[in-house]
Amino acid sequence: MTKQFSVISILAPVFISLWPSYSLFAQKKQISGKIIALENTSPIHGANLHYEGHKKAITSNFSGEFQFITEQNFPIKLVTSLVGYENDTTYVKNDRPVLIRLKKDVKRLAETQVYGYQVAAKTQIAQQVNATALTENRNRSLAEVLKNISGVHLLQTGSTINKPIINGLYGNRLAILNDGMKLESQQWGNDHAPEIDVYAANAITVVKGAESLRYGGEALGGAILLSTKPWNKIDSLSGQVSLNGFTNGRGMQSALNLEGITPIAGLKWSFNGNYSKSGNRKTPDYYLNNTGQRIYNLNAAVNYQYKDANFEASYKQYHNEAGILSSTHIGDITSFQERLAYGRPYPSELFGFSYHIDAPRQEVKHEVFQFAYSQRLSDAKTLSIKYAYQNNHRQEYDKRRAGRSAIPSMDMVLRTHALDASYTIEGLNQKFITGLQGQTQVNNNIAGTFNTPLIPNYNAFNIGAYGIYQWQKDRFAYELGARYDFKNFDAAGYDFYGKAYGGDNQFHNLSTNLGLSYTLDNHMTLKSNLGLAWRAPSAQELYSQNVHQSTARYERGDAALKAEKGLKWITSLNIHEQKNFLNIDIYANYINNYIYVKPTEEYVQNLSGTFPIWQYSQNNALLAGIDVQGKYAISEHLDYSANTSFIYARNLDEKNYLPLIPPLSYTHEIAFTTRGKTNWMHDVKFALGQEIYAKQFLTTTSMEMAPAPSAYQLINGSISLGSLISNNKLQTRLLVENIFNSTYKSYTDLFRYYSHGVGRNIQLTINYTF
Repeated sequence: MTKQFSVISILAPVFISLWPSYSLFAQKKQISGKIIALENTSPIHGANLHYEGHKKAITSNFSGEFQFITEQNFPIKLVTSLVGYENDTTYVKNDRPVLIRLKKDVKRLAETQVYGYQVAAKTQIAQQVNATALTENRNRSLAEVLKNISGVHLLQTGSTINKPIINGLYGNRLAILNDGMKLESQQWGNDHAPEIDVYAANAITVVKGAESLRYGGEALGGAILLSTKPWNKIDSLSGQVSLNGFTNGRGMQSALNLEGITPIAGLKWSFNGNYSKSGNRKTPDYYLNNTGQRIYNLNAAVNYQYKDANFEASYKQYHNEAGILSSTHIGDITSFQERLAYGRPYPSELFGFSYHIDAPRQEVKHEVFQFAYSQRLSDAKTLSIKYAYQNNHRQEYDKRRAGRSAIPSMDMVLRTHALDASYTIEGLNQKFITGLQGQTQVNNNIAGTFNTPLIPNYNAFNIGAYGIYQWQKDRFAYELGARYDFKNFDAAGYDFYGKAYGGDNQFHNLSTNLGLSYTLDNHMTLKSNLGLAWRAPSAQELYSQNVHQSTARYERGDAALKAEKGLKWITSLNIHEQKNFLNIDIYANYINNYIYVKPTEEYVQNLSGTFPIWQYSQNNALLAGIDVQGKYAISEHLDYSANTSFIYARNLDEKNYLPLIPPLSYTHEIAFTTRGKTNWMHDVKFALGQEIYAKQFLTTTSMEMAPAPSAYQLINGSISLGSLISNNKLQTRLLVENIFNSTYKSYTDLFRYYSHGVGRNIQLTINYTF
């Protein structure tokens, strides 16, 4: 007992002397701080902080602040990470607040990926087609792919021809750029679909502002940008085989995409080819006679990179042959008026299913030869030069006597040469882009049609110069730009009576743009853009004077038309939090001398039938509206997405409404996705969607041949299965459109006067990626 007491008495002073240091070691410490962006000092929300001995990450709040308690000794190693930023390592030496600056993780792409336009410009109001949606819809037309973006609708000519409408504007008012060069083919009417092969596109972006500065005149309502796969992502032989079959039209499609490298260092290549065939489409009650279609496309490109220089050459060919609904060609005026009241083909015009394409029909061949050169002159300076030659050959066949139905009633070739040069100076928080664009066009009517051409021969010359300055300070990004364009348009032709007509027209204009972006935090951005743009009238608007069989009407131009000038303001709020997002666009577009076509209550008759006369005219107009699009993750596997848009379009001079403006619409979808436990069930997706289109009440009787159709809804559903085969993927998707086979008419279908929309369609798509 005495011995034990003595041991304790000896050790006690030792424990007492060690207690203060042990107490210090076990003391809890409160660590706090703030995370900001290095470039603009804006707070960063959602950044993850890790430190040794702690498994769960700490996340910064909306103000970029964080706080946690630890028992670790100083110094404490903090690792901060966030997608889009470089990882940061900070050593905390005491309990004072720390400031962590994250630098954006910028991966420099090959120069050819820039192609002169800034898709990611911070003040630009743009939306990109979701990668999954693009993969699932490559077999569709460009307009059908884009309709899932809020504010984008379809302008249709029956069941096979459509083009996009953005915020109520379409046709020449939208610039479509394929790999940086504008598609030139739209001088022949709003009914003609853009000659674009979606299979060859890797990304598609819709820009909703007035974009004449970057993309030249005519981008009055916005731009659609298509780009192929970045060359720096091609490092071996890879590709995709696609097969698609659908019941409505009994159609089939096949496509092959290949890309790879060569034994020559820096030399890469890509190839795409596809073919599709379909027959008569079917409404819920009857077949649409002569609505078959055949399309085949070819795209090939090579790229060579040597040090800081990049060279690219590509060839694109698009070929489309499509039938025009034969019941749009009607005998006499009485029969025509009866048809408008009946609203569908007569029983005698219903011939069932067929793949045969007869007159009226149209055949389009579009070829593009494109060359691009870019050179990085220094870390801050880049020079880019692009040249493109386009050959657009359009033939339209009508019902004719004496064996002439096989001879085109319209046969025109449009040849375009375009040169685009740009020079970019880029600093830490600022960028200056200046460029020069020139273009020559020659349109010729091919002799031997035995018909008066719809439009005369013409030559056009365009030249434009622009400068855009962008800079960034704190949470703000600014853009200021100006552009000057000059266009000379010289037309000459002979009318039905052999009288010469045409003229030499000159147009010029100064366009400006002011953009602002404010980053509230790294998940919320407010953008506003004010742009002054213009568009010269097209050949068809100036000089049309014949039956345009693909729209089933006689079109009459006005040679006195002036250039359109528009002032568009658009503001966008984007909120993005993990899988959830909300995007709201509000806009107003005042257009001076807005050009449109309207019925005159007059008719012409020829051997093909009776056709209403539509006259091109112009007035001052206002288009205003709102687009809303969002997605919400209900759970880990269940997502809900929706978009809606509304447009108010007013003729300010005549105090009535503009024609062909899409009505209020609301589309939404709920999707369930999950991962399987085997390679054959790697991922599964079930989706059910609804499209709702209201009746267009904002119409004017004098602008229509028949009242606007009733509201309608379409229900669609799909099942998708992804399977892994070694390192490759097989994707199978079954889609059912218009599940309940609803009968409807679309207000923006030019053929709604003569027929209904297509009925149920079951589609099976198989994609094998290797």
